[in-house]
Parts: sequence; C-alpha cells; structure tokens
Amino acid sequence: MVPKLAMDQSGRGSPLVLIHGIATDRRIWELVARDLSRSHRVVAIDVPGFGGSAPVDDDFDLRRVADRVARGLAAQGVGAPFDLVGHSLGGGIAAVLADARPRLVRRLVLVAPAGLRPFPPAISALLAAGADAVLAARRGAVNLTDTWWGRRLLFSMTAADAADLPPTLARQMIEASATAQRTAPALATITSTDLRPLLARTRMPLGVIWGDADRTVPIRALDDLIAARPDAVVERLAGTGHVPMIECPERFVEALTRLIQDVTTCDAVARTLD
Repeated sequence: MVPKLAMDQSGRGSPLVLIHGIATDRRIWELVARDLSRSHRVVAIDVPGFGGSAPVDDDFDLRRVADRVARGLAAQGVGAPFDLVGHSLGGGIAAVLADARPRLVRRLVLVAPAGLRPFPPAISALLAAGADAVLAARRGAVNLTDTWWGRRLLFSMTAADAADLPPTLARQMIEASATAQRTAPALATITSTDLRPLLARTRMPLGVIWGDADRTVPIRALDDLIAARPDAVVERLAGTGHVPMIECPERFVEALTRLIQDVTTCDAVARTLD
C-alpha cells in the first residue's frame, strides 16, 4: 500500500501539480492556487518527509521521493499527463520525476530550481549539519514576523524585500519547518546534486520562472540550465526573490499561465521514452 501523500486540490480541468521547496509545505502555494484553479485542477502536495507526508526512508534519495510522489498522485486519482511545477528543492524532485516517468508529465516548469550548481561535499555537509538548528532558532523568533523589520531579518535570504511579505504567510512558512522531518538530508542531497545531465535528456517542454533578485538560488545558475536545455522558455520576474508565489502572486500566476500556454506539448515524444 502506498503511504498517503498529503495534498490540497481545487478547481477543474487538466491537472497542475505543485511541489514545494525545502522546510515548508503545500501551503506556500495558497496565494496562487485560487487563480490557477480557474483553469486547472490544482494539486498542491506535501513532499515526503515534509508537512503531512511521511518520509520515504532515513535519507532523501530524489528518485525514491519522486517515485513516491508519482505513486501517491495516482493513488488519489490524479490522472496523467499533468503539468508539473517544482520550486527550489521541489524543482529537483519534479525534474527527476519527469525523467523517470515521462509519460506522466505534459510540461515541466521549474521555479528557481536547486541542483544546478553542486557544492563541494564539505560545504554541502556543513549546510546540512546546521539546517535544523537554524530553523529551530527562526521558530523561536517567529513573533518577529508581526513587524516589517522582523520579517526582513528572518527572511533576508528568501525574499527581495521581506518587509512586504504577508505577516500570516511569513509566520506560516516558519512554523511549517516544525513538521519537516527530512530537512538536513534533503539539503545534503540537493546541494550535492547536478541535474544538468538529466535535464539535457528530458524531452517534454520546459519552462522556467526565476526572480532576478533571488539570493537563495541566484539566477546566474540559469545559464547552466539553458546550456542543458536551450529550448527552455524563461520568465524572469524583476525585483523578486526566491518565493515569487508569495512575493508577487499575480505576476507569478501570469508567468506560469504564459508558460503553460506557450510551450509546445510533446506527448508523442514523451511516450516513446517510457
């Protein structure tokens, strides 16, 4: 039996699956889900090991996680092919899922994806070792999200200007890390992963959304992605950081809608790869 994948669903139409980034959960899509659900069946999931989805194992193997996501979607009636959107760590999961099961994915959209410029092993291990302590410290200061300067302090690496983040969502993002069971291994995995060869061999249409003020996964990594997939259609969001779905939800929806409409489907090609 496939362990249940926690998810929220809304709207009707072709499925649009949303995969969040590290140390958060499916609620990060709340500001954009309503508009997207006007034309799609929006499915926002909790990544295994985060939110309400049980971990796959003690580590965080991208292929096993992607397989759990695929089987969890099927178990809850999310039919294929679907459009697949992954943010940050979720971009890595989405890319691996698209590579492993191309028949499932109509279009792939990566939002500020991690895994394009792997860190040296020592740096990756150091970041992972300190991740849970950093998140615990932020949870201890969660009341600072009620002030503009507190949000700017707590999310200095996350948003272009965190003072503009909605206080309720800023608090929600911090509190979501309390249910994250695989932050450290997920961070170790994604910071040491090189997705470029995988992306180079995928055949489904690829779209990219990236904020040009992203300090978490700087947009200069876009050059590596384009080198692997020169056909990728890119939407750059000016003055936006790492969480465009929260920083500028209307522009994010517009960008994602354009990508879904503009990139050409290649279902026949995808079918030959499975």
